[in-house]
Amino acid sequence: MASLMHAGSMLTKQFVSSSSSPPLPHGYVITAAIHSSNGAFTSTSTGALVSFAGVKSLQTPKLQNAGKGKAAGGCFRACKQKRSTVCVAASVETAESSSATDIDVSEQRRAILEENERTRGFTLQEVETLGFQDWHPSKVVSVQDLIPGVLRCITVETEVSREFVALDKAYTKPGQIVQLRMGEKEARVAVSSPPFSQDINVPVLYKLRGDIPAGTTKMPQFSLSVKACLDLHVEEASAPEFFNLIEGQELELGAFEATGLDLRPVMFLARFPTLIIFAQGLGIAVARAIVEAKDGDIGSLNLNFRNDVRLYYTASKPSMLAYQSNFADWEAKKVKVCTAVDETSGEEWQGCVGSFTKLWDEDDIEYDPQTTAAVVCVEKGARDELRNLLAEAGIPQQQIATWDY
Repeated sequence: MASLMHAGSMLTKQFVSSSSSPPLPHGYVITAAIHSSNGAFTSTSTGALVSFAGVKSLQTPKLQNAGKGKAAGGCFRACKQKRSTVCVAASVETAESSSATDIDVSEQRRAILEENERTRGFTLQEVETLGFQDWHPSKVVSVQDLIPGVLRCITVETEVSREFVALDKAYTKPGQIVQLRMGEKEARVAVSSPPFSQDINVPVLYKLRGDIPAGTTKMPQFSLSVKACLDLHVEEASAPEFFNLIEGQELELGAFEATGLDLRPVMFLARFPTLIIFAQGLGIAVARAIVEAKDGDIGSLNLNFRNDVRLYYTASKPSMLAYQSNFADWEAKKVKVCTAVDETSGEEWQGCVGSFTKLWDEDDIEYDPQTTAAVVCVEKGARDELRNLLAEAGIPQQQIATWDY
């Protein structure tokens, strides 16, 4: 049995080992003294965490045992084993309300969610279910001049949800060409950012599994729209209608064409610790997509895990080298950037002047042909030169991935 007595501000609670004790109300600070009926144990408290049957926690200091030197929990258990009676005399004060703490925790969780939303690189929103679409509204987020009057990097925010974009029309491989439309004007441009991370569609794919609460109908009630940013490699000569896009302007983005680069021949890390990427013309957009891909994600060659990675990049003259501001970041990712120009055209230039062959000859690369892989991202005019160069270098054809566009 257990008896409960009030005496002013004192609460006396007697526990008997053969019965369960009623729980004390939550939100009270307890100062307790514990005695056993046979006098074997005597403990007093100035405030530690004490735990009894039916009482989850008492916010009190540590109990000091006057008899055997045992803590309160041990004192109670020992009394229980001897089937003696334990008496707890406690002064009760109302503890400070925990609502403020609950509010703080809620605000912290909200702040974490907002930070994740800000840094994850995409937005998630519930929308009406519409199914797969051929064209998706997009908005220009920023415009960067790479080569004034010649080349721009235009960043657009577009739809990437698997509920609206079919897998065979999505951006899944570096080197894919995307279709653009604005009114009656259409164009095909290259993409210079890596394929969208697999993390983007995780919420969508979980939803498509149909994991729903019990008692609800297993039918789609809404769709998840996922918006993410995409870098377009826009040349004035090939897409003049889209070269002059400005921030905030809207356009439509269509399906990605199956023109991507097959990276399977060069993906094996242990077999190919040395990797060489050749880029020229439009191919620098593909090379950038490979270099800036996150290790272990879609379109990645895990460059940080290889022993030697080099990018050979040539252009007609120094001012035609695109993404020069990115070179330092690429070098930080263990990608050595080696550049060459056909001619200086009076521009200041301290590097190599010549073709890929001269750039190869002047570089200090040490390699084993059997453990070296190559990725060729050049236009048709330079492919014969690289085919001959790699053959003379002894690199087997099956160890070469070529962007065919």
